[in-house]
Amino acid sequence: MRGTLLTLLGELTRCTKFPEPVYEFGAFRVSGQRHLPEVRDFFTDKAFVGCDLRMGPGVDEVQDLHALAIPDGSVGTVLLFDTIEHVRAPWQALAEIHRVLKPGGIVIMTSVWYFPIHAYPDDYWRFTASAFRTLFEDFETVSVAMCGIQRLPHTVVGVASKGPLAPDAAAAIDRAVQAWRVHGSRTWKESVLDLAPPLLLVHGYHWFLQAMEQWDRLLGRDVPPRHPHGS
Repeated sequence: MRGTLLTLLGELTRCTKFPEPVYEFGAFRVSGQRHLPEVRDFFTDKAFVGCDLRMGPGVDEVQDLHALAIPDGSVGTVLLFDTIEHVRAPWQALAEIHRVLKPGGIVIMTSVWYFPIHAYPDDYWRFTASAFRTLFEDFETVSVAMCGIQRLPHTVVGVASKGPLAPDAAAAIDRAVQAWRVHGSRTWKESVLDLAPPLLLVHGYHWFLQAMEQWDRLLGRDVPPRHPHGS
């Protein structure tokens, strides 16, 4: 989870009401994220379930996106913040999400594009806007955008629904996504992504992860393992 995505979530929750229950997949708060507000803080008035492949900070249920132990048509909103790149078969995950969503249910999905490998436990994919639209083929696509340099974006974001939304709700969501793309998707970190040479960026990110993991160990926090080939 990146701070800019919390800004996006704030914009989206202000412009429309998201159906419940809300399920966040990839909810484990890894080193370097635990100082940020929690996604569940944006849904204090709704039933919220944090899911990941293992128990830990931010996780209420262990779930595998390839085979969700959730009944058909029982979920209102699905959140996938920088998670789908860690899913081995994302098309299978989206089919499962479509199955468990209620009619009118919403999925919000983001992923990094120009970013070092960050394997928790592994890192498989990078997606363009066209890839998100392909993953959303069984949904109604509400909004898809890429953020950053046009041909080397740092982030792709998409919102889709199971069946059409009310036109005013869909338009409000798209306006919020496009406004965030222009005004809210960049901090100094994204500027570093645009400007830093790849060699410096990769090594800098590696040192940052090591420092955050060491800090968590000093505080007695659980540090999830990373794939040996990850940075």
